[in-house]
Amino acid sequence: MKTKTPYISSSVAIKGIAESKLAQSEKDDCVVRAFASAFGVTYDYAHKKVSEVFGRKNRQGTLHFSLTMNALASKQIKFNRKGVTPIKNDVMMMYWVEVKGKRTLRNMTTAKFLEKYSKGTYIVTIKGHAFTIKDGVVIGNTEDATQRKKVIYNAWKIG
Repeated sequence: MKTKTPYISSSVAIKGIAESKLAQSEKDDCVVRAFASAFGVTYDYAHKKVSEVFGRKNRQGTLHFSLTMNALASKQIKFNRKGVTPIKNDVMMMYWVEVKGKRTLRNMTTAKFLEKYSKGTYIVTIKGHAFTIKDGVVIGNTEDATQRKKVIYNAWKIG
């Protein structure tokens, strides 16, 4: 039996997104949405900060997101009184599985991340995309919750 991942659409979870003219005109804004939902700020505030801090241009993706997130963590910069702590892309982002009687180390998937990090708020990245996981609930696109075998490249605890 498949487990259903708890899910909330970012368009429901983010403060002020329904009224935001910016949100209605944007595309490729997953980082803005992840930032807003993880830090508990409005879409417009997140849009402004992601533009200023990450150098994101309107209607374009966010380049060098992981590098900038790690820099924010090392400088202990906070937004809405919440800091960033990287979950290192090493053994913490991997898990053991037994295949044909042999233990093998595998990359962390969304499903395994949800098992291991069921409490707290996290921004995670998969290939070309970012979303939020908050207390075991995926906040993002529907696929972020349904495609549970996507490999997580990086994650940051927000708090």
